[in-house]
Amino acid sequence: MSILTQAGNAAAQGQGAMSALDTGVVVDRVPTTNCWEYGGHPYALEPLALPPLRPPRRTLDDPAPIMALSKRLRQLDSDDSGSSLPRPRRGDAELDRLFWFRWVTGHQITFAIWQLLAGVVDEANTPEADLERIAHDARPLVAGYTGMLLYTGSPTREIYEQVIRAPLARQHVSMSGAWARDYGPIRPLLRGRVELGSGTQAKTLRSECLLVEQVHEGIALKLVPSGVSLMQENGARRGTWQMPRKALCCLYDNVFLTHRMPVTYEAVVRQLIRRIHAVILDINTNGLDPLSGSGGREDPDQLSTHEVVERKQSLVQDLSELIVQTGQGGATPCR
Repeated sequence: MSILTQAGNAAAQGQGAMSALDTGVVVDRVPTTNCWEYGGHPYALEPLALPPLRPPRRTLDDPAPIMALSKRLRQLDSDDSGSSLPRPRRGDAELDRLFWFRWVTGHQITFAIWQLLAGVVDEANTPEADLERIAHDARPLVAGYTGMLLYTGSPTREIYEQVIRAPLARQHVSMSGAWARDYGPIRPLLRGRVELGSGTQAKTLRSECLLVEQVHEGIALKLVPSGVSLMQENGARRGTWQMPRKALCCLYDNVFLTHRMPVTYEAVVRQLIRRIHAVILDINTNGLDPLSGSGGREDPDQLSTHEVVERKQSLVQDLSELIVQTGQGGATPCR
């Protein structure tokens, strides 16, 4: 019997996703130090397990390890050598590994954020929903998505072409982010089609969504100045060779080592936090631009505004705040 079958049977029997977790397929242990504990070696990858349907938000059974991790990370500074991470520089063979790690892990974080964000926004449809509280809780998740756009978009144009775009094209010549399963439910929010009232928190959330659009456009222009995606460059495959959408979504998941199984809300949160911990250690060691500013000369206007520059500088702080919010689990009071 396969692992997925075992997990499905367990869920059907009211046992949740414990069979999947017991097998070790889902690595969700919260890091206990400020040392690298991810993927078996520096800048390695781990598989991500997400449920087929976004899980509703709930209070975590044991948030204490997550809160302790958040406290340790707040004490991390640029001179901290506890992570013992190598610092790849131009010409180092490990530089490719670093940027592939950023591309895959940053997308995994994004997928988890999208699921959690959709779960928060779902609460707007419940009776007597507190829309200001929902907007307040959604904003750090959207800000986390903004941060991951900046993080995954950190390579130079040359490195992106060689290390990322070429391997993606070898997986499928028309590889497209349109095949991402988890984006659909939060698209209306990001496009301003979800009404969460007109209060202060709702306006702040809308500004964050507008910033996501700006950063997304800027990263696309930085990495692919022609504006021609792989799908546009190679055209949609038609006729005999056309793959069903579900198959394309599966192919996209596989590129990012993402698997669908009935894991719990808490397992999603813990996997997210493992990845945020690794990303913070990476940024603390290498900076957002490991090539000492070479990528900055390629930044278009959308990535050069005062707001985006500030967001780059506050990325570690924003991710630390996201750890706190997700660790708290349920609804949090507006400040």
